[in-house]
Amino acid sequence: RPAGVDYAALRARLAELTAFHAWLADHGPSTTAAVFPDAASREAYWLNAYNATVLRGIAEAPPGMNNVLTWLPDNGFFRARRWRVDGRERTLDDIENRELRDVFHDARVHVALNCGARSCPPLRAGAYRADSLTAQLDDQARRYVNALGSVTLDEGAHAVRVSQLFEWFRDDFGARIPGRAASPVRGPLGFLHGYAAPELRVRIEALCGADGARCSLAYVPYDWTLNRAR
Repeated sequence: RPAGVDYAALRARLAELTAFHAWLADHGPSTTAAVFPDAASREAYWLNAYNATVLRGIAEAPPGMNNVLTWLPDNGFFRARRWRVDGRERTLDDIENRELRDVFHDARVHVALNCGARSCPPLRAGAYRADSLTAQLDDQARRYVNALGSVTLDEGAHAVRVSQLFEWFRDDFGARIPGRAASPVRGPLGFLHGYAAPELRVRIEALCGADGARCSLAYVPYDWTLNRAR
């Protein structure tokens, strides 16, 4: 949620989260394939698995932990700590990159995943579902792009300032979104243009041109501080 996560309340219900995670350990697209018969059900599974794993990892961390990137050495929260999901031991990076990015080629996963940091797109209230996944992901993208401060236009520099997500995953954001027409705006700016509310879209076109060629992207440093509810 935009206001952050109430981790104290989450810890009070950790048993429920742990039980759900135990279900994830032995159920999934590989271990129980019949339950996940199509791409939407598999993509929804991995989005939920990632977000639930982040929540559990933070809930089980010392209450004073305040930065998911530096809590464990060498970005270990994402790259070293392993969790049993869908019958195998996996890291959060495995889920994000091997199960989601490499398979679905859908830039919207980057606004659906919540990594527990203040700069992460807000955690959606409710699970992703196969029967409404496209609508949920489009809604999540619109909410993210149009949230206050997500996109800033610098007319003097002919630049659009956005999160470093767009730098790290520029190829993902520059690709066509599954099920949507290709954007007339080139590169990652096309993702912003496609999900911008009408007023923001007009401002982007005025600054950048119809194809986005007149401006560049500038990246706001990522804030990895824990997204604890304020």
